[in-house]
Amino acid sequence: MSGGAVEEKDTGRRKRYIPPWFDGGGPDGDVVISTRIRLARNLLGHKFPAYASIAEKEEIFDKAAALFRGPSRRKFVYEFEVINIGRIGKLEQHFLVEERVASVSLIKGEGSRGVARDDGGKLSVMINEEDHLRIQGMDSGFRPCELWDMASKADDSIGSVLKYAYSPRFGYLTACPTNSGTGLRVSCLAHLPGLVLTKTVDQVLQGASQMGVSTRGFLGEHSDILGNIFQLSNRAAMGLSEAEFIESASGTIREIITHERSARERLVNEARLEVKDKINRALGILRNAQMLGFAELLNLTSALRLGIGCGLCDEYSVDDLNKIVMLGMPAHLQVYISGLDGAPDDLDIVRADLARSFFEDKGGKVSRSSTSAEKRPVKKGRRKKTEPEA
Repeated sequence: MSGGAVEEKDTGRRKRYIPPWFDGGGPDGDVVISTRIRLARNLLGHKFPAYASIAEKEEIFDKAAALFRGPSRRKFVYEFEVINIGRIGKLEQHFLVEERVASVSLIKGEGSRGVARDDGGKLSVMINEEDHLRIQGMDSGFRPCELWDMASKADDSIGSVLKYAYSPRFGYLTACPTNSGTGLRVSCLAHLPGLVLTKTVDQVLQGASQMGVSTRGFLGEHSDILGNIFQLSNRAAMGLSEAEFIESASGTIREIITHERSARERLVNEARLEVKDKINRALGILRNAQMLGFAELLNLTSALRLGIGCGLCDEYSVDDLNKIVMLGMPAHLQVYISGLDGAPDDLDIVRADLARSFFEDKGGKVSRSSTSAEKRPVKKGRRKKTEPEA
């Protein structure tokens, strides 16, 4: 295994706007946007982050950070960047949340906490979130086995240096009892407009729930369903092996994928005109809107994503839609238009400008010069109340 020097950086500035998990590719990419494998781990001899003192949290963070920048870094294939959340601004913090590298709970925490992320953008570790370590492997499409292999190897490498809190009876000990055992969470972002429009989504997801798969919103726990995008994940982490949990969750998710494809086929056969009308109405708004919230952007691009999947929209690709959705997220939009030193006066207006310039060009190219953001002075501190502050 090889690895290079990794230093802790005090900036979350990202050069790559589209993370690998949102590149529009991967197996079953017509339904599954991305897959994540997450392992929760805690260090032996330390209190859980919620009960640890500021000094103890700093000790835990230093131990974890040293792993990715000291001699032990050679255990990893990739180089890692270590980011101390407390040393970067709120905009950069929210940028990492939108990339799904950090969580809202992490940025709202206290004391030393942060993330270590590999230079390939697929493997990351949250430090001092709900647990001491949250090891995450993410990529586009549905590939749980491949990501399990990545996360498991990282887990073994970390565990060979740092001692985990483990019980022969309960398995890996975690802050939340539902994560104890394997500490494993298998999840995917699935686009399910077919099930929603045919009004069968509740029935299908209730069946999935009985099989141990729970449903969350686009941004995870406590978030709303936007753009017909559902986060599906296993509920339990104890009682089976990692391989058995992955097999069980994967089987249920594959059934959901099959139901979604059948629903889309039904829509094309029985409601083709209505679907085409929905697509054209969405395009009309995107090409003419003067103000556009992020939730509305997700809902409108959902119609186009459905059209692409059904063969009814060939002007754009899924990659095009992912690009505009990612750039339309509040923190990404601010960084893309204004950099880290300022914020647009009204994100809804700037987002609409961006959408018009994007969808008026059939090539799906975004031109900064065509957005009105550069025609208005950048103002700090002001934000429209309906837009989440980053």
